[in-house]
Amino acid sequence: MVRPWYSLILAEPGVGRVDTINLGPQAYRAGDVGRSKVIATGALCAALQPDITLEPVERRFGRSMDVHRVVFCCVDRIDTRSMIFASVRDRIDCFVDGRMAAEVLRVLCVTPEHADRYAGTLFAADEAHRGACTARSTVYCANIAAGWMIHQFTRWLRGWPVDFDLTLNLLAGELTVEDAAR
Repeated sequence: MVRPWYSLILAEPGVGRVDTINLGPQAYRAGDVGRSKVIATGALCAALQPDITLEPVERRFGRSMDVHRVVFCCVDRIDTRSMIFASVRDRIDCFVDGRMAAEVLRVLCVTPEHADRYAGTLFAADEAHRGACTARSTVYCANIAAGWMIHQFTRWLRGWPVDFDLTLNLLAGELTVEDAAR
């Protein structure tokens, strides 16, 4: 069997369970309440694309965890993001990081030659903005962030230049893009 160069690893720190507060802002379904977020998310992915191969991982990300060439980082905590990047930076070809606070999103697309620049976007956890992940309209902002993340991935797949750092403030209608060529 040929091992794919990509994978979708659904990893949840701790024992993340869907609660009623997650239904609107995070787009879980009523039938998901009480289920593991990893399993509920995997089921949704499989429903959308039955041929997808999923590797659900219901444990914390570990430094020795096997990863493929591309990693999408969608975590809530900057210290977790820092640990994941430090663990995978020498083993990947493309790292796409989505960050969000209410209606402001940031997408960073990192290739090996820009790893040091990405490291400069990381900071101490006590410096992080304290926004609730269940803030109003989170689900539509998350969908926009996911679209931008996939857009950067498809550019990378085609060998096109990626935008290293993209920030979109939906409330202010402001888009800032820094390309990877800088």
